[in-house]
Amino acid sequence: MNIEVKVPELPTGEKKGRIIKWHVKEGEFVKKGTSLCDIAVGKANVEVCAESDGIVDKIIVSAGSTVKAGDVISVISQVEKTSNEPISANAFIASTEMKEYDVAVIGGGPGGYVAAIKAAKMGARVALFEKDKLGGTCLNRGCIPTKAYARVAEVYDTIEKAGEFGFDVDISLFDYKKAVDRKNNIVKELVDGINMLVKSNGIDLYAVEAKIEKDKSVVFAEGKVKAKNIIIATGSSPADLPIEGIKSKNVINSDDILDITSLPESMCVIGGGVIGMEIAFIMHRFGVKVSVVEMMPNILPFLDKEVSDFIESEARKAGIKVYTSCKVERIMQEAGGGSIAVISENGEQRCIYADKVFVSIGRKLNTDIGPIAELLEFDGRAIKVDEHLRTNIDGVYAIGDVTNKMMLAHVASAQGEAAVENIFGGDAALDYMKIPAAVFTEPEIGYFGYTEEEARQKFDDVKIGKFYFAANGRAKTCGETKGFVKIIADKDNRIVGAWVSGGDASELSQNISVSCQCGVNASELKRAVYAHPTRSETIMEAVKDIFKESIHQL
Repeated sequence: MNIEVKVPELPTGEKKGRIIKWHVKEGEFVKKGTSLCDIAVGKANVEVCAESDGIVDKIIVSAGSTVKAGDVISVISQVEKTSNEPISANAFIASTEMKEYDVAVIGGGPGGYVAAIKAAKMGARVALFEKDKLGGTCLNRGCIPTKAYARVAEVYDTIEKAGEFGFDVDISLFDYKKAVDRKNNIVKELVDGINMLVKSNGIDLYAVEAKIEKDKSVVFAEGKVKAKNIIIATGSSPADLPIEGIKSKNVINSDDILDITSLPESMCVIGGGVIGMEIAFIMHRFGVKVSVVEMMPNILPFLDKEVSDFIESEARKAGIKVYTSCKVERIMQEAGGGSIAVISENGEQRCIYADKVFVSIGRKLNTDIGPIAELLEFDGRAIKVDEHLRTNIDGVYAIGDVTNKMMLAHVASAQGEAAVENIFGGDAALDYMKIPAAVFTEPEIGYFGYTEEEARQKFDDVKIGKFYFAANGRAKTCGETKGFVKIIADKDNRIVGAWVSGGDASELSQNISVSCQCGVNASELKRAVYAHPTRSETIMEAVKDIFKESIHQL
């Protein structure tokens, strides 16, 4: 029986679209759910999938043609199922034949999907395996949804300060559900965009969990493939901590926190690191009473101490309760529905009541990748790689969290591109000390390189340049004068660390990082001319302060 494939209903208000790519050919067998083609409609893309198993008998409308809802664009000859095996609609590729690829990437997070696209653009035949959603933790349960909420908190703060700009605004009502919907829509649009990029680059996407055999074949539920080169990009997941009561119903981790559908009245955050403090500031701004428990003497313990002290001070001023040098002994379920976190400090115990307990400590590396793990060399928990991301097995590379270099999405992406370049005979390596990072607290932090404490231990002569946002014209006009820029240089004027905390800190630190990645030192950077009035002038002043030449401070 022949089945006509028709253009589905288009997004509201759109009458026509354009077929941008066919993913199948005439005579090809497809399974139900297989992506047949993509149609560009306005700023969106509509995916047309097979509604049953069959053979593509005819493609009626070619790529590049304009179509409207209801148009017949293809014909599929239906075939009867001859076995009792269930048909998988999850995998884009469901053929059981042994395929061979130039590159197989295990994991579709920010490292994996970037590596796959890079390899495809360089002419390789690529297979990408992802058991969940493309984009990985970063896009679906980390960076992007967190920053979507951080933006809501930022807008809330701006509205709250509207009076100083001459507006009388009532913000007594906050619809958290709308913030959740906005976050979900942002995530969906970005995930859809990555799916489109993967398909447009001719990558075979397997929506299954894959393992690697000792002979380097990649096995999965529907079959097996071979690849000349394999990139392991399986990421990390929340670790289970040995705390009594950690599995009780009110305890949530970083995979859960962004999917709660209603706000608790109170929350205890276990772990004052990057994730913990970002969530603490967001939830506080959403009206939740927040307490943070950190085992180390400072929150954000791996950051520059002056910066972490500043953020801790801002947290306390905002009303967030911070308990440092404290250990969580156990978590008890309350009969009334909440939980009590029992913490100890200098041998004394204290109880913190909270409706939700958010555990933001620890990530476990996802190195359970099959029998090949027995042959791989490890550096502690991490897969050991050289500077070119090569493992000890020829043709096997590892990138992202599993290498435990810098557990950041953009580092994984950069490693993915570097690994592919090296597969093609390149000599790419990353200088991790010049790669920037950001923390979206209030105010936010942007940084790279050594802390002041580390620099003073490592280098003979350290020079510090500093400038405060309170003396910056643009910061004053925006009403955002908190924070400072601190730049650390060695005796040869090489910038070995930069720390920014204030408005747009994540963007400002990028400017210094790029300069350093391009080999610019402090004596050269101080001659740069910056637009006025901009926050970037704080960088100019801080660099000049290294040489005691800052104009706008005493």
